[in-house]
Amino acid sequence: MFKALTAYHLPRDAQPDPNKLDAQLAALPFTPCGPTQPLSLGFVPPRGHAHGPLAEFVPGGHVMIKLQFEQRLLPGSVVRERVDELAQKMEQETGRKAGAKRRRELKDEALLDLLPQAFTRQTSMRVWIAPALELLVIDSTSTARLDAALSALTKAVPGLAPQPLQTAESPGACMRAWLLDGVAPQGFGIGRDAELRSADVAAATVRYTRHGLEGPDVQQHLTAGKQVRKLALNWKDRLDFVLTDTLQLTRLKVDDGAFEQDGLKDSEQDPFDADALLLTSELGELLPALFEGLGGRVDGLGVATAPAADSAPTASAPTGAGEPAPWD
Repeated sequence: MFKALTAYHLPRDAQPDPNKLDAQLAALPFTPCGPTQPLSLGFVPPRGHAHGPLAEFVPGGHVMIKLQFEQRLLPGSVVRERVDELAQKMEQETGRKAGAKRRRELKDEALLDLLPQAFTRQTSMRVWIAPALELLVIDSTSTARLDAALSALTKAVPGLAPQPLQTAESPGACMRAWLLDGVAPQGFGIGRDAELRSADVAAATVRYTRHGLEGPDVQQHLTAGKQVRKLALNWKDRLDFVLTDTLQLTRLKVDDGAFEQDGLKDSEQDPFDADALLLTSELGELLPALFEGLGGRVDGLGVATAPAADSAPTASAPTGAGEPAPWD
């Protein structure tokens, strides 16, 4: 299950061809960092099986993809120390101090010297494509990692064109209204965490943690003009999460009751299949309901973009893609 997510609009005419997707991803496989390579990324089998498919198709037309990252860990202090050593050596040999331009060149030399000795760290990022919902969802809120993922996806899959997802009402304005009224959209409940910030240059911030948000102090902050940047919400007593004013979800947590209702608790089902079922079923309901609570999805011109349930395409696994999932 994702712990955080950023969703993108994936129009019907800009979605991957399920019969070509695996081969397209195979053109950008993950390989470990070379000796002087600071970062490497590529696609790996989502199920974790060596030589497995890079695009896993699950019931409902959903597609799961996994990106692997490897980074060489090189602290800035170590680089600066090496640059100082090289600069001092240059001064001793030539009698001239290194200027700003020369120090930049020495930094490149230092990196070439130090990178082969640096430890590496691997992390991964999952991508969920829901064709019927016209969504591409990435399990991150980091701008750098999102940019890297989108760059890799659009490089590997020609024609793939995820777009920033927008709603008719801003998340910040809606969260402020929900707190003022004490009522969230149907199916949602207001939690006990929030972050409020003033709109002026001072950016005075108030954070509430495990605190009742119905009190007069919260109302006073809101009526004084503070905006809501983050708000904890609950979806049908099954999912807890924090919504941000940038339309990202963080701190996603599934309630134990969701496992019991879906028959996944103590199940012998493959962990990947169980996780995929939970992800697509729970978030497949939550996200459309959340967007509707924010006035509905729109494009940059304010035109509604919500997919029509009876006309949206459904991707299917290509012929020979493997055995169906146990719940299929």
